Amino acid sequence: MKKKVLVTSMLLSLGSAAWADSTQDEIALLKEQLKMLTQKIEKLEAKSNATEVEVQKVAETKTEKSDNWADRITFSGDFRYREEYIDQRGKETRNRHRARLRLAAKAQVNDRLDVNFRLATGVDNPASANQTLDGSFTTKDFGLDRAYFNYKLTDSLTLIGGKMANPAYKAGKNQMLWDNDVNPEGLALQLDANGWKGNLVGYAVEEFSGDDDILLFGGQLNKTMELGSGDLIAGVSYYDYQNLQGALPLYDGNPRKSSVDASGRLINDYNIFEGSLEYKTKVANQPFSVFGSYVENTEADDLESGYAFGASIGKVSKPGSWSFSYTYMDIDADAVIGIFNDSNFGAGAPDSKGHLLRGGYGLYKNTSLAMAYFSNELNKEADTPVDYDRLQLDFILKFK
Repeated sequence: MKKKVLVTSMLLSLGSAAWADSTQDEIALLKEQLKMLTQKIEKLEAKSNATEVEVQKVAETKTEKSDNWADRITFSGDFRYREEYIDQRGKETRNRHRARLRLAAKAQVNDRLDVNFRLATGVDNPASANQTLDGSFTTKDFGLDRAYFNYKLTDSLTLIGGKMANPAYKAGKNQMLWDNDVNPEGLALQLDANGWKGNLVGYAVEEFSGDDDILLFGGQLNKTMELGSGDLIAGVSYYDYQNLQGALPLYDGNPRKSSVDASGRLINDYNIFEGSLEYKTKVANQPFSVFGSYVENTEADDLESGYAFGASIGKVSKPGSWSFSYTYMDIDADAVIGIFNDSNFGAGAPDSKGHLLRGGYGLYKNTSLAMAYFSNELNKEADTPVDYDRLQLDFILKFK
């Protein structure tokens, strides 16, 4: 019995020693594995840090590239070739070819400020960039058409300064008061907030060294309201010319039907009120609008008002797209400044009335055809008004 106990004790002692040795081996193995795992983690962390550095370098490189002036300047332009036929009763008919080229650029100075400029043909007329093809192949004029800055003061207010794109909203795109090619010069403060749009302007029209300058101050306010399935835009404008009464007609001394005295100076001052309405919706999945506009020179006692109304459908935006519009205008001689209103309607002067038809068709990408037909009466207040017809066929290319 004692022998059995002794043998058992010896076996247990040997088992304990063996178990202790086994545990120590396992602990040593775990330590080794933990060491290897720690080394792998350190390598991964080093690699991750290196990757972050590379990403940062790439981001910095992109930022440096984005700060490049070349990346913040965009270019655009258009070219138009026009065939024009004019028939004014009592004069020889005219058939002329005209070209218009405009090249523009916009530089983004920062998030709030950009600078714009545009060069164009036809520098001898403030209301037209057309260049008639004549003069025995002589070199044509090409000059500064726009040069201005846009400074976004707040999310709803923008300050514009220089020779700028006209900020005025024109109901139905009518040009009774402002021709599309007129680019005024001075300062404008634009508003765009909660359906309200407008502007306050101060323009330098003529500067004289020995006489009072001719200036223009004014403003416009429009409200867009939902009406049925479309939008109704109601607007008012007021423009006050300073020191214009008694001055020679603007630009070239041609009164363009404005009332003048025996010495050729303007009889009236020009403080012009404008009211307009335009309704925009869709018909047969095409944009459709109707509009009406009224102007009055509050400083003239007679021949002081004008009106326009019309409708348009469609928009030329891609190959196969089309547009058509009709406008009727009736403008008294002293209602507007002749040099700034539509340079085609009524031979480019007020004291005229009549119809205007326009159409357009998209040929290819950025390429279109356009047509305009003017059927007007000149000297509309005379006993025998003069019939005036004008047809324009355009081939238009745009690029950017």
